[in-house]
Amino acid sequence: MLPPTVIRTCPSSDNDFQPLSEYQSHTPETFFDGKPVLYYHDENVKAWVSSEQYERLYIFSKPSDDTSAPLTPSPPESFALENNGGQHLREEKVEVFVASNKLTLFSHKSGTGIEIPYPAITLHAIKNFRHVDKPDDATFKFIGVYMQIDFPGSGAEDDEDFDPIELTLVPFQASSTETPVVDPVNSERANALFNQLSACSNLHPDPQGEDEDEGEDDLDHIVFEGNAEGEAIEGLPGVFRGDLNGGLPPPMPGSSGWVTAENVNEYFDEEGNWIGGEGVSGELGDGAGRVRGRDEVEENGTDGQVNGDDVDSKRPRTE
Repeated sequence: MLPPTVIRTCPSSDNDFQPLSEYQSHTPETFFDGKPVLYYHDENVKAWVSSEQYERLYIFSKPSDDTSAPLTPSPPESFALENNGGQHLREEKVEVFVASNKLTLFSHKSGTGIEIPYPAITLHAIKNFRHVDKPDDATFKFIGVYMQIDFPGSGAEDDEDFDPIELTLVPFQASSTETPVVDPVNSERANALFNQLSACSNLHPDPQGEDEDEGEDDLDHIVFEGNAEGEAIEGLPGVFRGDLNGGLPPPMPGSSGWVTAENVNEYFDEEGNWIGGEGVSGELGDGAGRVRGRDEVEENGTDGQVNGDDVDSKRPRTE
C-alpha cells in the first residue's frame, strides 16, 4: 500500500486534471499517460477528526493565540454534535479533489494538503446528522461522508491494534452573514462526493497481502502442471494439484493432447494401431482404438438385446 503524500501547493481543477465529462466523451489515446480524471471537486467542505488523531492527517491548523478562529466544529453543523458541539473534534475547512488516482484534501488556512491513496480508505459511508436539541427541525438536518483511513506503518499488527483515522467530510455553505445556515443542497453535494469516492475506490481494489496465509491456499485451487508433481485431489478424480501457471494437467494413461491430421502419425501406425506418443503415460485400455464387429456385439443376445432378467428394458432393433 502506498503512503500518503503531503503537499504544499493546492492542485488546480482546470490545469492538473481532466474533467470527467471530457474523459467520457471520447476514447482516450492511451490509458497509461495523461492527467488524472477529476470525478468530483468541492471548494467548501468541513473536515472533522478527533483531537487525538488530527495530527496524523497533517492538514489541520495548529493552535495559536488567535482565539477568534476556533479549531473545533463551527455552527450550524456543530449543533448536531454531542459533547457541547463537538468539543472532542477538530475542524478544518478544505478543498476536496476526488480524482482517478487519489483523494486530495487541501487546507488553504494551513497551506498544507494531503493526497490519500484509495486502498488506504478502508471504509466510507453516508452519515446523517440532526440538531441535538431539535431533532425534528428539518433546517438543521444534513449529511456527511464518514471514512476510516489506515496508512501503512501505523503499527497495527492485528485487529486489536487497528486504530484507523476517523474522518468526516461535510459540504457547507460559505456565508458572510452572522447567522450561517445549513446548505440547502448539502444532501446532493454529499451524495455526489460519496458516489464518486466509491467509483474511484473501485478503480483501486485492495491488494492481496503479501503474507496472507503464506500461500497455504495455493493448492486449494484446481490448477495443473507444477510443484505438486501430479498429486491427485481427493474426491475429484482426474484433477491434480500444481502451481498457478495454468498449464495442462499431467499426462494420464491414454492422454497427450489433441490428435489432429498433422500429428496423427505420432499416435497411430498405418494400420490404425495405437503407438502412443511423446508425453503419454501408460497404455490404452482394452478395446481402445478398434471397432467391434456385429458378431461380437450380439455375442450374448440378439437384436441388440442382452440375455437376462431385464430384457424388456432394451428396445428391439428395426431393420
